Amino acid sequence: MLTTEKEIQIAIRLYENKAYGTTQGKGIYRRALYNGTIDTKQPSVKYIVDLYTYDDWESHAKTDTQMVMLESVDDVKDRLYSWVQRYDPLTKQKTLVYGVCTLDLKTQAMIALISDPAYGVEERWDVEAKPCRQSSTGQKSPQLLATNGELTNW
Repeated sequence: MLTTEKEIQIAIRLYENKAYGTTQGKGIYRRALYNGTIDTKQPSVKYIVDLYTYDDWESHAKTDTQMVMLESVDDVKDRLYSWVQRYDPLTKQKTLVYGVCTLDLKTQAMIALISDPAYGVEERWDVEAKPCRQSSTGQKSPQLLATNGELTNW
């Protein structure tokens, strides 16, 4: 599916979390099944996502906005969920934005909802993730890729 004129082009890259199940502190375990990025083309913004089961995702809610969002998101079997953070590559700072990303493990359907008025990104995308071929050059490549545009000129 190619993008319409007004829709912001995105690319969602998901990587299997190799650290899943390991500890990051006393009694604190890494629970994200996938880590990844959502890149928008115009404007050029990078977002970070960590996809969890609903229960693990829900337990990461800390702000009032996240609590409100939980009320409108259903717990669906075989679906993973993530909060969305804007990533600034210059400062390496992550800023929580109003948004959620989901991945249906059976159909590979993804929904990304981001409201980031500071960068002019306020949209919902419905895209399908496709498995990626793993590179034999040793370069890190995603396990899943979802996009609504052509990636050749990114």
